[in-house]
Amino acid sequence: MPEFNLLQNYPRIKRKNIGRVITPEAKKIAEKLDFHYFDGDRKHGFGGYVYDGRWQTVAELARERYNLNKDSKVLIDRSDKGFLIYDLKKLIPGIEIYGTHPSEYVINHAMDGYGRYAKIHGTEGGDPRLIEQRAREKIIPYFIKADLWDLPFKDNFFDTVISINNVCAYSSPKHRQAIREIIRVSKNNGKNCYIQNDSWRNESEKNALMNWSLLCKIFLDTKGWANLFKEEGYEGDWGFTIIE
Repeated sequence: MPEFNLLQNYPRIKRKNIGRVITPEAKKIAEKLDFHYFDGDRKHGFGGYVYDGRWQTVAELARERYNLNKDSKVLIDRSDKGFLIYDLKKLIPGIEIYGTHPSEYVINHAMDGYGRYAKIHGTEGGDPRLIEQRAREKIIPYFIKADLWDLPFKDNFFDTVISINNVCAYSSPKHRQAIREIIRVSKNNGKNCYIQNDSWRNESEKNALMNWSLLCKIFLDTKGWANLFKEEGYEGDWGFTIIE
């Protein structure tokens, strides 16, 4: 399958004027994937990562692109706080969806902010804390602490695997093993899967990535990633996070 952007309708994030400086110390803090990266100062990561509905457009496009239905089995790799797991389950009742993440922090904080979002948008009534707890309980049984390079699933278990900005976060050779794991746990060499990584098309974009990303460890341009996927026998979609 060709290059594709599953996040084409995902709102762009403003990256300027936050005082981020990429240092070994900053990277070390971010790589813990705990409070500091998700909910601490923006210079160390998201600067507060809460549910705001923006993954709903990704869920809708994933359903259309990969023909997902109630009989599908899907894995969302690096499912930060489980937002895409929840939105897909709500969009397609009955679908079997698992999420993985190497950090226990995000699992413990699954669906942060959903109660407030639902209350503001009038999608659910009642105490926001109870709304959020109910949402959390719907995904926690399917949210597993695991690294992409060592997935706890059987061969050919999933119809679709979606991995966003995670393969590039592993040092060599684990980044290759991560691709092989996606192929192993999915059907047909990953033909119905999606992998997105940090990348660039020119020197300006490369410099921007180097000056922004706290987690990226494998720095390849778009052609380099395409060649890597070919070498590993991956036959699914791939896309890129490019900082312009």
